[in-house]
Amino acid sequence: MVKYLSDAIFRLKDLLNGMLKNPEKWTKPDETPETVQAQITILENSSKAIDEAKETLSIVQVNARRALAASGKFADDMENSAIAYHKSDAVQLNAYGIRLRKPRSKRTSPVEALHVRLQDDIDGQGFIVSTTPDSNADQYEWYKGAGADASTTNIVPELKLFKTTTRLTFVDDNVQKGVRYFYRVRAVNTAGEGPWSEAASRVQ
Repeated sequence: MVKYLSDAIFRLKDLLNGMLKNPEKWTKPDETPETVQAQITILENSSKAIDEAKETLSIVQVNARRALAASGKFADDMENSAIAYHKSDAVQLNAYGIRLRKPRSKRTSPVEALHVRLQDDIDGQGFIVSTTPDSNADQYEWYKGAGADASTTNIVPELKLFKTTTRLTFVDDNVQKGVRYFYRVRAVNTAGEGPWSEAASRVQ
């Protein structure tokens, strides 16, 4: 949940709690627990829609990166075939948009073993999530999941794609108190994916 929505929801929930404790004070037809709850529901639905859109975007970005890697290899193979067919004739190769040059060094997938660090955000809502860098990374692919038991650290739940970002550090406000959340990350570039980090977890 994004912070500005969670702040607004908590504010309304506090107001609702006060109304329920003092019902005799609230007699206007537009100031009822139902009207407050309706506003809370609107914000919660908006937050859910944002989370779903973020997950969809992350999946689309992963698929696009994999398609890019595949198309790059395909184009390399095609260029090599054209060079072989025309026996490196620069004039003929110009029709393909190929300029003869020194062979390019082939890019490799990330290889660094990343490490996840989790700490509470300074406002007490959410986690500051960070990882060590990989010099060969274009982006970092984060997966997240919630454990069934907050006291259990050795059973990693199913982790789903959560975020794809170029940043080493970000804040995850979409957490509930008393729930253990697990995170893992890997570096990615146009050549492929690096190894997964160990899963790290934390409870707020």
